[in-house]
Amino acid sequence: MIMARYFSVLLMVLPVVAQELPSAPHGCMDGSCYPATGNLLIGRAINLTATSTCGLDGPEPYCIVSHLQDSNKCFKCDSQKPYNAYHHAISHRVENVIYQTDGRGGLTWWQSVNGEENVSIRLNLEAEFHFTHLIMKFKTFRPAAMIIERSSDFGHTWKPYRYFAYNCTKTFPRIPAHLLRFIDEVICEERYSDIEPSTKGEVIYKVLDPAIHVKDPYSLDIQDLLRITNLRINFTKLHTLGDNLLDRRPEVLQKYYYALYELVVRGSCFCYGHASECAPVPGVTFRYPGMIHGRCVCKHNTVGLNCEHCRDFYHDAPWRPAEIDNAHTCRECNCNGHSNQCHFDMAVYLATGNVSGGVCDNCLHNTMGRNCETCKHFYYQDPTKDIRDPAACIPCDCDPVGSVEGGVCDSHTDLDLGMIGGQCRCKQNVKGQRCDYCKEGHYGLSLDNPLGCQPCNCDPRGITMIGAPCDQISGDCSCKRYVTGRYCNQCLPEHWGLSNDLAGCRPCDCDFGGATNNRCRMDNGQCDCRPHLIGRQCSEVEPAFFCASLDYNKYEAEEAIGRSPDDPTLPGNLRPQAETDCVQHLNNQLRRNRRHHRRHIAQQQRAALRRIRQLQQTPSVSTVHRERQPGQMVTWTGPGFARVKDGAGLEFTISNIPYAMEYDIMIRYEPESTEDWEALVSITSVDLPTSLRCGNMLPTEQMYTVTMSHHRRFVEMPRPFCFEPNNQYVVSIRFQRHAVSHRHLTAFTLIDSLVLIPRYDELPGFKGDDTADERRRQEMELYMCLDSFMTLPMPALAELCTTLICSISAIMHNGALACQCNPQGSLSAECDKVGGQCHCKPNVIGRKCDQCAPGTYGFGSNGCSVCDCHSQGSVGHQCDPVTGQCPCQHGATGRQCSECQPGQWGFPNCRQCQCNGHAESCDPETGACYECTDYTAGQLCERCVNGFYGNPILGSGEHCRPCPCPGHPDSGHSNGASCHMEYASNQILCQCGEGYAGPRCDRCAPGYYGVPEQPGGTCQPCQCNRNIDPQDPESCDPRTGQCLRCLYNTDGHSCSECKPGYYGNALTQDCRRCTCVTAGTVDGYCTDEVCHCDKRTGQCPCKPNVIGHNCDNCAPNHWNFGSDFGCEPCECAQPNSLGTHCNMFSGQCHCQPGFGGRQCSECEAFHWGDPRVHCEECDCNPLGSEMAQCDRVTGACLCKKEASGRRCEECSRGFTGNFPKCVPCHPCFQLWDDAVCQISRDLTHIKDVIAMFLEEGVVPGVNDSRIRELEKKLAQIQDLIRDGDREGIYNLISQAIDDLRAEIALTDGRLMGVSRELNATADLDNALKRNLTAMEKELKDLNNTLHRLRRELETYHDAGLKEQFEKVRMYYQMSLNSEKRCNASVYGPQSPVEQSEDTRNRTEALLKERKDSFMRTVTANKKSLSELEEKTHELDRKLERLNNKVCGGHGNASADSSCPDSPCGGAGCRDSDGLLKCGGKGCKGTVGASLKALDNAKDVHKNLTTTSEELQTIARKLRDIAALTQTVKTQAKDTLDKAQGKKELFENSNKMLKDFIQKIKDFLNEEGADPESIEKVAQQVLAISLPVNRTVILNLIEQIKANIANLTDVEGVFNHTSEQLAKVKELLKRAHDAKAQAEVVGSNINKTKEALETSQSAIKKAEKEMTTALENLKNAQNITTTLDNKLLNLGSNLMSVMMRLANLSHEVDLLKNKTELNREMAKDAKALSDNATQEATGLQEELVNAENRYKELKEKVDSVGGTGEGNISQRAREMKKEAEELLKKATTGIDSLKRLERKFNKNEQKMQQQRDELADLEKKVTEVKEYIRMKVMSYNNCQ
Repeated sequence: MIMARYFSVLLMVLPVVAQELPSAPHGCMDGSCYPATGNLLIGRAINLTATSTCGLDGPEPYCIVSHLQDSNKCFKCDSQKPYNAYHHAISHRVENVIYQTDGRGGLTWWQSVNGEENVSIRLNLEAEFHFTHLIMKFKTFRPAAMIIERSSDFGHTWKPYRYFAYNCTKTFPRIPAHLLRFIDEVICEERYSDIEPSTKGEVIYKVLDPAIHVKDPYSLDIQDLLRITNLRINFTKLHTLGDNLLDRRPEVLQKYYYALYELVVRGSCFCYGHASECAPVPGVTFRYPGMIHGRCVCKHNTVGLNCEHCRDFYHDAPWRPAEIDNAHTCRECNCNGHSNQCHFDMAVYLATGNVSGGVCDNCLHNTMGRNCETCKHFYYQDPTKDIRDPAACIPCDCDPVGSVEGGVCDSHTDLDLGMIGGQCRCKQNVKGQRCDYCKEGHYGLSLDNPLGCQPCNCDPRGITMIGAPCDQISGDCSCKRYVTGRYCNQCLPEHWGLSNDLAGCRPCDCDFGGATNNRCRMDNGQCDCRPHLIGRQCSEVEPAFFCASLDYNKYEAEEAIGRSPDDPTLPGNLRPQAETDCVQHLNNQLRRNRRHHRRHIAQQQRAALRRIRQLQQTPSVSTVHRERQPGQMVTWTGPGFARVKDGAGLEFTISNIPYAMEYDIMIRYEPESTEDWEALVSITSVDLPTSLRCGNMLPTEQMYTVTMSHHRRFVEMPRPFCFEPNNQYVVSIRFQRHAVSHRHLTAFTLIDSLVLIPRYDELPGFKGDDTADERRRQEMELYMCLDSFMTLPMPALAELCTTLICSISAIMHNGALACQCNPQGSLSAECDKVGGQCHCKPNVIGRKCDQCAPGTYGFGSNGCSVCDCHSQGSVGHQCDPVTGQCPCQHGATGRQCSECQPGQWGFPNCRQCQCNGHAESCDPETGACYECTDYTAGQLCERCVNGFYGNPILGSGEHCRPCPCPGHPDSGHSNGASCHMEYASNQILCQCGEGYAGPRCDRCAPGYYGVPEQPGGTCQPCQCNRNIDPQDPESCDPRTGQCLRCLYNTDGHSCSECKPGYYGNALTQDCRRCTCVTAGTVDGYCTDEVCHCDKRTGQCPCKPNVIGHNCDNCAPNHWNFGSDFGCEPCECAQPNSLGTHCNMFSGQCHCQPGFGGRQCSECEAFHWGDPRVHCEECDCNPLGSEMAQCDRVTGACLCKKEASGRRCEECSRGFTGNFPKCVPCHPCFQLWDDAVCQISRDLTHIKDVIAMFLEEGVVPGVNDSRIRELEKKLAQIQDLIRDGDREGIYNLISQAIDDLRAEIALTDGRLMGVSRELNATADLDNALKRNLTAMEKELKDLNNTLHRLRRELETYHDAGLKEQFEKVRMYYQMSLNSEKRCNASVYGPQSPVEQSEDTRNRTEALLKERKDSFMRTVTANKKSLSELEEKTHELDRKLERLNNKVCGGHGNASADSSCPDSPCGGAGCRDSDGLLKCGGKGCKGTVGASLKALDNAKDVHKNLTTTSEELQTIARKLRDIAALTQTVKTQAKDTLDKAQGKKELFENSNKMLKDFIQKIKDFLNEEGADPESIEKVAQQVLAISLPVNRTVILNLIEQIKANIANLTDVEGVFNHTSEQLAKVKELLKRAHDAKAQAEVVGSNINKTKEALETSQSAIKKAEKEMTTALENLKNAQNITTTLDNKLLNLGSNLMSVMMRLANLSHEVDLLKNKTELNREMAKDAKALSDNATQEATGLQEELVNAENRYKELKEKVDSVGGTGEGNISQRAREMKKEAEELLKKATTGIDSLKRLERKFNKNEQKMQQQRDELADLEKKVTEVKEYIRMKVMSYNNCQ
C-alpha cells in the first residue's frame, strides 16, 4: 500500500521535473549542432507579464464552481506582494505559473481579475529562441476562446500560431476550423475549449504537428515558424453558466475568471545549427538551474548572438543554417597574401557557379581584384614570380603616344582572353608591344588623335590583298590593276564596276560600233550609245529599229533604166547581129518541106518560126515578175528580174551611200541557158569626190569586165570602188554572150540586182593591228559572215555574225535604222534585227511590206489577194496590182477573165441565153434568165408570176393575164396568191391567201373575220389569243371577230382572261382552277363549289390571320382554323411551352414536360402544383379516389368516403382494415376521437409556445406563479435562519442557488438543443420522404420514356412512307372520333361533364351535412424523450443506408443544405441552384445506376441509328459501284489500247527520226561533200518542225485516261441522278395526291404541306444536281472530242513529218552519190596539183619559158579586155581556196548539228518538266475524281 502511494507520487513528480529541467545537449554531428531544450520561462520571471492579475490593488474576493461538497466556496486574492508559501500564500501573480508547486508542495497559480475576458500573458525574450511547444494547465474552466501569437522582431509585429474556441465558427468566423493540412496553416481548434473539466484542464500546442510530415525541417519557412523573440497568449472569452447574462452583479461574476496553474514554454536557444551550447546574453547576470540562455557558443566559423554571421575573413561562401548532412561552414577568403579583409558578394558567388563569393578588401603590393590576383593599373605581373610574391607586380613600359590611359598594360598573361603580361593597351588604331605602330589600314600615329592613327579610308574593293592597304606615313592606298585614286575608289578609264574581283574593275567592253567610244559609267557600266542603240554595251537595237545587212545597198534590176544594144551610153562596143538569119533559114526549109509534102516537119518549123518572131519582137529589156509558191525557196530579191537581150544593158543610179569607203560591186543574176555571159560595167560619179577617203582617188570613172558563169548566181567586180555620201553615181552595164563575135536577137538573160558590199576592213574596229581588230577580222572569215550575203536565200547567221554586222551598221549609219514597216502590209511595227525585213501579211513583199507580191493585188489592211487569172480566159497570170484585172483573151471578160460576154453563158463554151423573148441576160453559169418581163418567171421565163395565168412560151401565142380573185392584182382587191385555168371546166380557180376562202377568195376562212367581198375589205385573224379552234367555223364571228367558243378555261371578248373560278395567264393557255379552302376563304367568294381568286396569281381572299395561297393555314402563332372570324392568337404561356406556335385546329400549345392546358398555363392532366414553379403527378390511387385528377393547387386527391391520405391509399379515420378493404369502426370511436382531437390541439399549442420561446429567447409570462411561489419559499427560509450565522448561511445558500441555476441553465440548454435536433430531424424525415417519392416517380418516368423511345425507334425503323401515311389517316380518323366523343362528353344532359357537375353538387351537400363526422386524424405521441431520441437515431441510420442505396451518399446536410462532405448528395441536399441533389456520375446509388443505364441506352440507340444509316448507304454505294465498274473498265481498256497504239507509233517514229539525224551527221562528216549539198540538207533539216514530242504524247494519253475516268463517273452520276429524278417526280405525284386528299382531311394539312415543301425542295435540288451533271457530261464529252481531234492531228502531222523525212532521206542518198563524185574529183585535182608541183620543181628552165609565155599571154588578154589567169599554180591556189571554203562549210554544218543536239537536250529537259507537270495534273485529276465521287454520294443520298 505504501509502495503504491510512493509510486503514484513519483508519477506525479516526473512530468514536472521533465518540464523544468533542460534536455542534455545533442552535440554536433556531421552537419548541424543541437543545443539543449528546456522551459524558456525559467530564469525569466521578470520578462513574464499579464494584463490582468487579481489583488494587485488590494484584496479581492473570488469564488469557485462545482465544489458543493466543500464548505469553502469563496476566497480572497491579494497579489500586492510576491507569493510566499509561509507569509503570503494568497498572492497569485503571473510568475507563479513557472513552477506548479511551491517548496512545500502546495499548488500555486496565476489568476485574473473577476469578469474580465480580454486578458493576455506575454513572454519577452532577450534574443531569438527556438520555440517547440506550449503546455498550460488551468485551475478553472479553460477559456472559451484564446489566441497564441508570436513575434520574431521583439514585439514590433505579431503573427498568430493557433486559435482556440468552444465554437470556432461563431467566435472566429473567418478562421478555418478544419483539421490541420499544412504545417504553417493557421486554424481554429475546439478540442481544448470545452467547458469540461472545470479544473486542471490542459491546453497543449506543438509548433510542428507530428501528424504533418515535414520534408525539410531546416527550410527557411520552418525556421521562421520556430523562431520567436516574444510569445503572447490572448484569452478572449470566459466560460460561464449563463447566469451572467441575467445578472451582472459583482457577486455573480466572482466565479468567472482565468486561473492558470502552470505554463511551460519549451524551446532552445536559436543558433541555426551552428552551436551545441548557449551562454548568457551580455547584460544578463543571474543564473538559474535549468535556465536556457540566449547567446550561442558558435562553431563552423560563425559569430553573432544566434550565429547569424560568418567570422571576419571567412566570407568565401554564403552564410547558411546548418543541415543534417551539411554544416555549411563559413570558408576562409583567398587573398593571395595581399590582404586580411574580405566580404561576401552574392553576384560573384552566382557568377562562379556557387563556388566562391569572397571579395578581398584593401589589397596591398600593387594588386587588385576579387582575390588580389591581378596587378593594379600601370603594373603587370612579373612572369618569373608567383602572384603571392610581394614583388610580383612591376610597372608597365608603354609609348604614351599610342597607348590609352597614359600607358596602361595587361596585368597578366591569359592567352584565352588575348592578354600578355606587360602588353600595352593600345589606342584603337595602334598596335605593337609598346603601342608604337599603326594598325593595318591606318597611318599617321599622333598623340592628339584619340584613336592613335587615322584610317586609310581605302575602298576595300579596290585595294590589293597583299601587303598593307596603304602607306603608314602618307596614307596612299595600294590599288588593284584597273583601279585608281588616292583611296582606290575609282576605275581606270574604259573600266567600271568596282568590286572585290582580282582586277578590281571590269572593262567597259563597249560595242566598237554601237558605242561612240569605249568609255562607260563607273557605277553601272553603261556605254554612250549611238542613236537607237540600247543595252549596257550598246549592242542591242531599240524596238522598231534594225541593223543594216552587208547587202543593204542593193538596187533591183526591175527598177533600173533599160538600154537597147545600140544605146551609146552603154560601155563597150556594139556587136553586129549574126549574119545567118534564123527566120530566113526557117522560111526556106518550110517551103522545101511543103513541096515534098512533109506536113509533120512543116508544123514543127512553123511553131519554131512563130517563137523566134516573138523573141525578135520582144523588147531589149523587160520586167519578169516571179510568183512565190508555198514551200519554194526564193532565190531572188524584189518582185522578180529584168530580162535583158543579148547586147542590151541597164543603167543604175546610186545616191544613198551612207559612209565614204570602198565597196565591192556584185551582180546577182539567173541564166536562161547554159551559155556564159559577160558584163561590161562603167561607174561614173556625177560630182567630183570631196571626202577624205575618196577625194584623192582617180579616175572618177572605172570600167569592169566580168564573166557571168552559168554555174553561178552572182559575180563580183575584180576591184572595189570608193563611194561617198552626198554624191550621185551612174552605173551602166552592157550584158552580152561570152566568147562570141555576134549578138543574137533570141538570147536573153535574167538580172536580179546590183549590190554594194562595204569593205568592212576599212572601218574602225577592223583596220587596226591590235588583237581585238585582228580577232574580229578572223571571226568574220571563220564564221563566213560575208559569204552569207552572197547567195540566196541567205542562210541563218551565226550569233557572232549578227553582233559584228550590227556594229558595222552602227558605224556606217551612225546608229540603228528605223524599220518603217507599212502599217497596212505588216503584222507589227518590229522587223528583223539584221536586214530590217518586216513581218509581212499574206502575199505582201518588200523590206517594208509595202507592195503586193507578183500574182497578187489590192494592197490593204488584210494584205494582198491572189490574182487567180483564169488559165483559159486570160493572157497571163499577172493582174493589175490595184484593181486586180487580168489581161483577157478575146471573148472573155470579168476581173479574172472567167466570164462570157453579156447575153451569153457557159464559160469557156459560151452560148446565147434562152429566155423566150422575155429577158436579155441570164446567169453566166446556169443560164437562168435575169429580170423576166411581161409577168413571167422561171429559169427560162417559161411561166407566169403569181397573180397571173396563161402560157408565155415563145410560139404559143398566149401571154400572162391577171387573176380575178375577185379583183386583179393591181386593183387593190385581190385576195388570191395565184390562180390557174382548169381547161376541163374552163374555170379560173384561185389559190386564196391566208385567211380567205371561196373559188374567188371573196369570203373569210374559219378563224378570220372581215368583208372581203367589198373593195378594200380584208380578212383579219380573230383576236382570241390562240384560245379558239381555228378550224371551227363557229369559233368566232366572221363579221365582227368576236370570240364565241373560248378554249382552255378562258373567257372574254377576245378570250384574254381566265373564266370565273380560274386564274393564270390566258395568253399562254395557262388557266387553272382556284383551289381555295372554303373554311379559310372570306364568305361570299365561294358559291356553288366555285371559289373566286385573284385571276393573275390565284391568291384566295383569306379571313383574318389566315394565310396560304389557298387560305389553308393559320398565320404563325394562330389557331381555330375554320371559324367565322379567322384564326385567333395561340397565346402560349412562356416558358412552359416549347414555342409560340400551336395546333391550328385545337389551339393546343406544345407544352414542356409537366405542363398542360391549351396555353400550357396549367399543369398537365393528372398533375398538380404551381406551373410557374413546378408540377408534380397526382398519382391518385384508383381504388380510393373518385377521379384521377387531383386538386391542381394542393395535390390532394378527391377520396372516397372510406379512403384518406393525399393519394387516397389509406383507410380514413372511422374505418379499419387493410386498404382497400376498409370497414367502418365501432360507434364508440367517435367519443374517443373527440378526446384525442382535444389532446392534439393542446399539444399543438404547447409546441407553438416552445417554438416562440426558442425564437424570441425569453420566457413567456415574467410573472409566472410558480416562480413567485419559489420566491416566497426562499423568503420563508431566510426568515427561519435569520437568527443564526447569517453570513455563512447566506453564502451557503447563495452558492447552492448558483449551482442550481448553473445546472438548470445547462439542462435547459441541453433540452433546447435536443428539441432543435428533434425538430430538424422531423423536418429532415419529411423532406427525405418527399425526395424519395419524387425520385421514385422520376425513375419510373425515365423507364417509361426509355421504353416508349425504344418502341418508337423500332416502329420508325420498320415503318415506311406508306405506313406513315396510313398512320396519319388513322390518327386523323381517331381525331375525328375523339372530337365527337369530346363534344358528346361536354354537351348534353348525359355528358360526363354534366354528370360530374351534378355529382359535385351532391357531394358538396353531403359534406355540409356530415361536416362534424369528417374530422382530421390526430395521433398522440406519449413516448418518453429517450425513446424519441433513440427512434430518431435509428431513423437517421436507416436514412443513411437508404441514401447510400439510392443516391450513393450519406446526405448529411449542413446549415445551408449544401452537403459539402457528400458529393453524391442525398436527403435534404441541394445544389448551388437550390435544386435537390441526389446521385450523379461516379455515384453507386440507384439514381447513378439509372443515369448510367439511360446514357448507355441513348448511346446504343444512337449507334444503332448510325449503323443502320451507314449500312443502307454502303448497300447503295455497292450497287452503284458494281454497275459503274464494268462500264469504266470497258471504256478505259478501249481507250488505253488506242492510246497505247498511238504511243507505239510515236515511239517508232521518234526512233526513225533519231536514225535519220544520225544519217545526216554521217553524211556531213564525210569528206567530199560539196557546200551546195550541205547547205541544201541543212535547210531541209531546219525546215522540219516536229509536231509533238514524247512528253506531249504521254501528257495527252494521261489526259485521255483522266477524262475517260471523269466521263465514266459523270455518266454514272447522270444515270443515278435520272433515277433519283424519276423517284422525286413519283414522290411529287404522290404528294399531289396527298394534297388532294388533304383538302378533305383538315387535321393533316400541316403535315401534308410540309411533305409538299420537302418534295418541292428535293425536286429543285435534284434538278439542280442533274443540270450540273449534264454540264459536267457535256464538258467531259467536249474534252474527249478535243483529245480525239488532237490524236488525229498528231497522227496526220506525224505522217506528214515521216513523208518529209523519207523524201529527205532519199535526197541525202542522192547527195551521197554526188559526194562520192566530188571526192573522186578532189583526188584527181590533188594528183594534178602534185604533178604540177613536181614538174615546177624539176624543170626550172621550163619555168622561165612559162613565165615568158605567161607575160605574152597576159599582154594579149589585156589587149582583148579580159583577165587571163590560166597557169597551173593559180588554179591550184583557187582549188585550195575552194577546198578551205568547203572545209569551213563542213565545219559550219557540224556546228549546226551540234546546235541541233543541244536543242535536243533542251527538249529532253522540257520533257522532264512536262513529266513533273503531268504529275501535278495527275494530282489535280485525282482531286476532281474525288470531288465527283463525293457528288455521286450526295446524289445517292437524295432518295
